[in-house]
Amino acid sequence: MKNIFIIITLLFSIQNSHAKTFSRENEIAQYFEDLSYEDIDFEPMGMVCERVAVRELLKEYPQDKYEILNGLQYDDKKATIGELDVVIYNKSNQKVEAVAEVKCWESFKGALKKARDQRQRFKLYLNRKIVITDQNQKHYKVEDFNQVQRYISISQEGGVNQGFDFELSLDLKELMEIRKRLLDCYAQSKCPRKR
Repeated sequence: MKNIFIIITLLFSIQNSHAKTFSRENEIAQYFEDLSYEDIDFEPMGMVCERVAVRELLKEYPQDKYEILNGLQYDDKKATIGELDVVIYNKSNQKVEAVAEVKCWESFKGALKKARDQRQRFKLYLNRKIVITDQNQKHYKVEDFNQVQRYISISQEGGVNQGFDFELSLDLKELMEIRKRLLDCYAQSKCPRKR
């Protein structure tokens, strides 16, 4: 009787593992499908993580109330100082509610340190004369960033246990698989796709 229980437990475990693998593959395929319509350079390793983060943050910051921006840069008169990976803009009060740094690295410790350093640098430069723009050269007022309620650090799956505030639903290997598929698609001139 004990052996039958062990066999049933093993079979259930194997079946559960296959279901989880199938579910993850579906998620990878869905992210590839969604991102394949974007005219973005996915060569930088972090870009896939940033675009996935934008989508996953929609659960907490729905589009009817928020605009989630990606890749804003801030400059002084001489050069670019830094980039904000994700900015969450509250549509009702027209202020930035949250700023997120997205780091998908093998070293969670190194990634978290980098995210915190970038956060501190931005806070320091907020008190100086800077210009904040998106990729289309649209300008954002510095005053819109003066009352940021949350600075969020985001990693691949597993990062919350390592000190990150938020983690994506996929691990680093899975995110890099999406990136590979996108780069292949662009290399074959099949991406960005047309809707």
